[in-house]
Amino acid sequence: MASLLYRPLDLVIVIILGSFLAIGLTIDYIQTFYGSIQSEDDIVYGVWPPPPVLKSYAWWCSNVDTLLAVNPSWYSVMAAFSPFIYCPFYVAAIYAFIFEKEWIRIPALMWGWGLLLTMIIVAHEQLYGPHPAKDVTLFFIAYGAYAVMPLVIMGRVAMTPLFPKLTQIKPPSPQQRSGGKKKKN
Repeated sequence: MASLLYRPLDLVIVIILGSFLAIGLTIDYIQTFYGSIQSEDDIVYGVWPPPPVLKSYAWWCSNVDTLLAVNPSWYSVMAAFSPFIYCPFYVAAIYAFIFEKEWIRIPALMWGWGLLLTMIIVAHEQLYGPHPAKDVTLFFIAYGAYAVMPLVIMGRVAMTPLFPKLTQIKPPSPQQRSGGKKKKN
């Protein structure tokens, strides 16, 4: 097993999936269970998520993301995919990328297509729907990883073998190291 330090793309994938997991367990949890939060006055504090997360969520809704603030029922249902479907995938994928498990290929492709389709719907709604984003640039900066990472991960898991063994990677020959020029004796 090669360390993640020798697989920089896999390290980035693990870090980003970890951030998606944290967001799924906080922000998407709020969106699924709290209903419409258009300002701090709408917050009902409980055990989870922590108050700073709820306050940040309320700020984001009132300053950037009108759709999230209104939280129509279809959007709330789509948000429920995250804590109940995507978060278990994130845990499995983080494990698989750290410990080089080939079985992650099909789940990663399924997740990638699902998230990508979800993001197309959300982006369209943010641009052309009845509740457009107040700050479209900030919206796309914040949500961009949810559109880019499915493509990156689907491309990564399309590689065969997914996690090549060190014995499958041949070191360059002396001729290749010298740029293809033969040494004169």
